[in-house]
Amino acid sequence: MAQVRHLAAGPTELDQAWGVRPQFYSIFMGDYQASIGRADPVLVELCRLRMAHLLDSDFDRSLRYQPAVAAGLTEAKIADIGNYGTSALFTECERQCLAFAELFVIQSSSIGDEDVARVQELLGSEQFIYFVKALSVIDQLQRSVVAFDVRPGPAVPPTMSDFRVLQAA
Repeated sequence: MAQVRHLAAGPTELDQAWGVRPQFYSIFMGDYQASIGRADPVLVELCRLRMAHLLDSDFDRSLRYQPAVAAGLTEAKIADIGNYGTSALFTECERQCLAFAELFVIQSSSIGDEDVARVQELLGSEQFIYFVKALSVIDQLQRSVVAFDVRPGPAVPPTMSDFRVLQAA
């Protein structure tokens, strides 16, 4: 972790970087888990992994959100995420949500009324709010992981109990 000079004790690099401010870390990760837990797990995981690719977060690419796996998300679909716009593996809802997540990462100010209406029509108003909140915490964590140069490790941070380390093939 070349970017963080003074680290806290912790079992993973994420814990060591964020643990410098333990109360903030606890509050943020509690919000992270609650926020992603309110949205559809497959949509959250597809968007989280697409965002990780766009932000170049190896840490996030090394993890899998277990509720999404339990809901049927496969590694084959994850491997085809770069082709979501044309791949038969993706539903129209997944395509629209992934496109929205890309805009969220690349330039959120470019999200227009039509983009919001398109996704909100598919998800409904309440789920749309939960979806955007999930994107927000995912974006925050991933940007910090990249800024702090947090690398993947053999263990999942205790604050990310719904995740598992992706096993090498």
